[in-house]
Amino acid sequence: MTVVLDTTLREGELQPGVYYTREARIAIGRALAEVGTPRIEFPIVYPSRGGRLEEVKDAITMIQQNYTKSIPVIHARAYRQDVELANSYDAAGCAIFMAATALHRKDKFHGIGQNEIIERFVSNLEFMKDCGFRYRRATVEDASRFFIAEERSEEDTPEFLRQLLLAIQDAGATIISIPDTSGILAPNQCLPFIEAVCDIVNIPVACHFHNDYGNALGNALQATFIPGVEEMNVSIIGLGTRNGITDHYEFIANLEDFYNIRTGEDRERMRWVYDTFMEATGIPLPLNHPLTSQCFIEKAGTHQSQVVQDPKGYIPRKKILYDAKGSIQFEAGQLMSKQIIATLLQEYNSDTQLIVDITNEIAARSALRKRNISPLEVQEIIKAKSDIHIPLERISDLIRGSDNVYILLKLKPQFTAINLLQEVQSWKEVERIDEVYGDIDVILVSQMYDINGSAVVDKIREQFKDHLLSTVTLPIE
Repeated sequence: MTVVLDTTLREGELQPGVYYTREARIAIGRALAEVGTPRIEFPIVYPSRGGRLEEVKDAITMIQQNYTKSIPVIHARAYRQDVELANSYDAAGCAIFMAATALHRKDKFHGIGQNEIIERFVSNLEFMKDCGFRYRRATVEDASRFFIAEERSEEDTPEFLRQLLLAIQDAGATIISIPDTSGILAPNQCLPFIEAVCDIVNIPVACHFHNDYGNALGNALQATFIPGVEEMNVSIIGLGTRNGITDHYEFIANLEDFYNIRTGEDRERMRWVYDTFMEATGIPLPLNHPLTSQCFIEKAGTHQSQVVQDPKGYIPRKKILYDAKGSIQFEAGQLMSKQIIATLLQEYNSDTQLIVDITNEIAARSALRKRNISPLEVQEIIKAKSDIHIPLERISDLIRGSDNVYILLKLKPQFTAINLLQEVQSWKEVERIDEVYGDIDVILVSQMYDINGSAVVDKIREQFKDHLLSTVTLPIE
């Protein structure tokens, strides 16, 4: 079984602009442990640079006290003082790293020799054993450069790499990591490189692929099948330095869905992990990520005709089963299929010509306005063409509109808005709330759905059903 190490909380914070709070680390760490991520990596924070131990240690303690299947791993430089600091976090695992190539030794380490690299790894691994870490990883940073002729120095010989790896093994490492630090390992070089390393050592190997050329996922999947490879480093959204590393969801979904390889994680809850991450950090998914809502919205009319009947014609079956949040939706635009309108009108025994007329009106308006048509506009067009009033929420279930809505609330006279305001303004999906006077008492600007896919207006109705006279939801275009 491939063991996943998620390094969102360590490597992920190397992504420019990404900074975690203590609360975010706890939330993300808990979500990963909940789905059974075997190894979760954390950074050292340095007090001399304003870091506080509890910012990381509280998340580690939470995992170790509540989740027996997940091992927190502290990531440290191959310095004794770093390992001493790592030991104060009381984590079960520790990983030290140091680059061994001539390029890094010359520039980053001021010209230190190969023997000093070996000595640093050996002495710190022995100290890690003394500290009681049961998971001890040595990461030979920039390892892939040893295998690429046009990138390596004359000093970066196979003999030195072999000597280093064997010294690490003999010093008590439980696993050796050979990262493609610069993302320079081409797909046809991946297998030979990792196989060569696995032929040298008798302990498990970990892989860590950077995505500079977009090869991280492909290389990770290849490496999974190499005997001797035990661990794959991933992160949520592939966050990491520069343009990141292998994406956690993409890696395990490929293994589970295509190869029937069990990772020990709960495949069905991976979308929840990503939703939790977004809620905790405010970092959105990239537009083309496989878990965005775009995956479950069809725009092309020919696609819509199939998907409204059976979405498996275009959307992978297991993504529908595990990743779709609610129903599949459709864009109302110039390419719209009449089958979408037929679905909305199916209980009204509408004739084909009326369905075609409504569809053509939507398409014409989209062409004129150079945008998609909102559920509210679809409602108005259907009403104008047929005198049929379809509830907006029903249309919004099928047709994609704005993510944001106005929610208008009218309260019963005997109730004030104070309790409702105090509760609702704490919801992350609510962006603004105003108390007004007249026919409406409260106006909210909110996302249509919360992080669990529930309509925000439904939550308000449920929690304040004794306070409300009416609610109205209007899309923001």
